[in-house]
Amino acid sequence: MLKLQLRKHDAPSYRTTVVEFPAVEPDLQKEMEKIGVGITTEKLCLVDSVQGDNGSLQALAGTLVNADEVQYLAKRMDSFDKNELHTFYAVAEHEKLSEVKDLINLTFNLHCYALISEFSDVSAIGRRYELCRQTALSLNELESTTYASIGRRLIGHYKGAVTSYGVLYPTGNTPEQAYNGEQFPEYHWRDDAVATVTLEYGESHSNAKHEYLYFPCWEIEIEKAVNRLGAYTPCDCRTDLSFEGMSGELYQLFTEEHPLSAHLHTLNSLARCYTGFDEQTRNAFHAVLEMIQPKTPKEAVLIADNFYEFTVVPGIKTPMEYGRYMIIDSGRYEFDANLEEYIDFKRYGEHRIQIENGSFTEYGYIAYWGCTPAVEELLRQEDSQSMGIGGMQL
Repeated sequence: MLKLQLRKHDAPSYRTTVVEFPAVEPDLQKEMEKIGVGITTEKLCLVDSVQGDNGSLQALAGTLVNADEVQYLAKRMDSFDKNELHTFYAVAEHEKLSEVKDLINLTFNLHCYALISEFSDVSAIGRRYELCRQTALSLNELESTTYASIGRRLIGHYKGAVTSYGVLYPTGNTPEQAYNGEQFPEYHWRDDAVATVTLEYGESHSNAKHEYLYFPCWEIEIEKAVNRLGAYTPCDCRTDLSFEGMSGELYQLFTEEHPLSAHLHTLNSLARCYTGFDEQTRNAFHAVLEMIQPKTPKEAVLIADNFYEFTVVPGIKTPMEYGRYMIIDSGRYEFDANLEEYIDFKRYGEHRIQIENGSFTEYGYIAYWGCTPAVEELLRQEDSQSMGIGGMQL
């Protein structure tokens, strides 16, 4: 959406790179290193040209920028619909914005402007203006408001600013300074993020700085967030975790029993596993965790990484139920219903449990079929707490 030709401010004109923002984080850093720019909050990149843009952001050409700021701006722009994007471009053009900080703040203040590009329908003009001013209208307001009179009053009494995208009218809303030029405001760009970690850095809560991480993320994003706070390591920061779908025991493991700031990369790995879990799989994973009771975040991630090696059947409480499940419901056998009364489901279930070293839990039946040494060692450590027939002994 935003394509810039960049070079380090003190580098020769031929040593440039072209980056299309928003970029994949490792790819972005690779391009920055190519032109001699490392992880920094400084504005070390000179914009040689703005490519593929229709003119509204050409004011960036010749200015110094920070690539991570441009990345955040492009993510904000990526969420805009056509009307929002044209309003953004119109304001940037009219106000001649050339600082990325100002452009980022503009993305949070589009409700302060109404862009009118079609003047044939005064009702549509009034409706558009009110939607921009109030950001949302109830069904009752939509039906009861006389938009034609609002449209006529807007055209007749207010002078708008003519831009390449239409006429720009202020809505009277007060703009906010969401971005302070140092730490990025909270913004959920990706739909696949399952956890948000708030990093807080400062001597007290009243004057603390905040950064936000959305897991799973690229590892370099953790380093960049810490750097923007002015901290040396994540352990210098206070943390707060919001993790959708995480069990209470697992949440406590990461936030109370162990310092989250020391296990951000481990949590990131866990979040990556969660993105592949549907609700049933997530519940089964929590059941395995409850049975094994990992003592550290790394042990929890070890189980998550190797969860495919476990068999979990919800609702199964007895050998007979498991035997019946295996013969009838598992799909492993061709079952003749006429033979049901002749089958000893209990005995077959006991046999399967014994060879599988399975266990019954409150969730259902659990067995480990894998051969990962670290998982086997973890199960051996928990052997004294095993339940049911077989006891999952290895």
